[in-house]
Amino acid sequence: MNSSTDVSFDPPFQAHPSTREALVQDRPTLGAMPMAKRGPGLWLLPFADFVSSTAVLAVAAAAANVAFLPAFPLAPLALCLIYLLLGVYGSQSARAEEKGSGWPVIRFLAAIAFAWIASLLTPLSSPEQLAMWIGFIALDSVCRSLLTPYLERLHPQERWVLVGDEDVAERLRAYAPLRKYANVVGTVPPAERDPGTAGRVAALEVVERYHADRVVISSQNADDEGLLELVRAFKSIGVPVSLLPRPLDLLEAQSATPNRVGGVPLIEVEALAAHGAIPYKGPDRRAIRRTKISVVVPAMNEEGNVGQVLSELPGGLHEVILVDGNSEDNTVEAARRAYPDIRVTTQSGRGKGDAFRTGFAAVTGNLVVMLDADGSADPAEIPRFIEALEAGADFAKGSRYMDGGGSADITRLRSLGNLVLSGTANKMHGTEFTDLCYGYNAFWARCLPFISLDVPGFEVETLINLRMASAGMKIVEVPSYEKERISGQSNLKTFRDGFRVLGTIFKEARRRRSLRHPRHHLAPEVAQERARAAA
Repeated sequence: MNSSTDVSFDPPFQAHPSTREALVQDRPTLGAMPMAKRGPGLWLLPFADFVSSTAVLAVAAAAANVAFLPAFPLAPLALCLIYLLLGVYGSQSARAEEKGSGWPVIRFLAAIAFAWIASLLTPLSSPEQLAMWIGFIALDSVCRSLLTPYLERLHPQERWVLVGDEDVAERLRAYAPLRKYANVVGTVPPAERDPGTAGRVAALEVVERYHADRVVISSQNADDEGLLELVRAFKSIGVPVSLLPRPLDLLEAQSATPNRVGGVPLIEVEALAAHGAIPYKGPDRRAIRRTKISVVVPAMNEEGNVGQVLSELPGGLHEVILVDGNSEDNTVEAARRAYPDIRVTTQSGRGKGDAFRTGFAAVTGNLVVMLDADGSADPAEIPRFIEALEAGADFAKGSRYMDGGGSADITRLRSLGNLVLSGTANKMHGTEFTDLCYGYNAFWARCLPFISLDVPGFEVETLINLRMASAGMKIVEVPSYEKERISGQSNLKTFRDGFRVLGTIFKEARRRRSLRHPRHHLAPEVAQERARAAA
């Protein structure tokens, strides 16, 4: 069998024997997978908190005869930010946790912080601060009580697709407490074992056909290996996955242990991953593995650029996949003229994240390269990424800020924003990224279930980077030079997408903290075996 180092690239490129790599994160653990779902009423609670705090502040300022500004809007915004960082704003399940014993403590501390911040911005005496503290808690409690029934009606039911028997689906539909939270919209019988690409493509088709919010797998008729393949297939295309424990007998056992989803005892897939510091200790197969490189190229209205990009690709690639974003020009025709063997697939949704989700589902190789179609990423640098992965990394990302890297396209504003975002991510996630937002990346296909794309836009690169870090993968950066677009205008919006990236950093930080403190720990030998299987 050929060694993985036998892959040749044609036409030849300048060798980079002295390429330096920067270690972002070593591989101490193998982590878990994401869950993310937010309802349309997400903004109502922050709005209520903002209005309540503003009203109390206005009354206090008027009573003390002091200036209302600049305490408004800075103090109310600070209060909402504190709640956001504490995870108060989120899904319906997160709001339900407000009924727990920890919620009064969070509310009291947030109210104290609000009164203190307001006193720093406008002169308020201690009694006035105390009155603000008590007044905010009282008014905010009333507002939330009035909003709760409306939020419960507004929050949509989760759309579940059940992998299992129709009998189980009927039992779930008949279980009254679940109807408030979820609806089984489709049933997929357990198919014959079909690992790899076919499994991912089939999973994507099922999710898109039913517009599923969650896939629930009944484990009654699946062995451990088949169950693992189902989980990997669905997680790799970015949908939350849960398992029904066996036996399932909800109608006859009304005392089933309640859970955040309508009382149905679900097992979250995250709980199946190793949370302890258990490094991968399986065999090293690099010397006997032939690398099959799949290049995924998302493109929308890139007729003037995609042909030149594809013509500069190295030889020896396993496949090139063009994900067409429903282009209105001749992007697909230009791509086929430049690279006749290209595989073309069309995304059903919108956005770069959705495009990569579609492309990753179609990958048949064991190594994935993400390449933009606008000409900014140099295809000649692909060997650098392959070299880093062959040397033992799980994930290789390009950096414009390393020696040998650079950019002809980035503005000072974008560079400053990238510096701030990278620093924020490094502080919150314990990483050492130098170029968080750069999208020229490569990774082994076995990492796909840990990425689990569930964002549509340009924040997808940040999501991938942080979930790789959360999963305990070994990440390295390699120098990369960003060229100018060949033609046309970028779809990137600096401020809009910058705030999306910042929101992703905070959201993934909360998720990472939750994975560091699981409720149930696996036995060490079981956890280690599952860590090996996941790798």
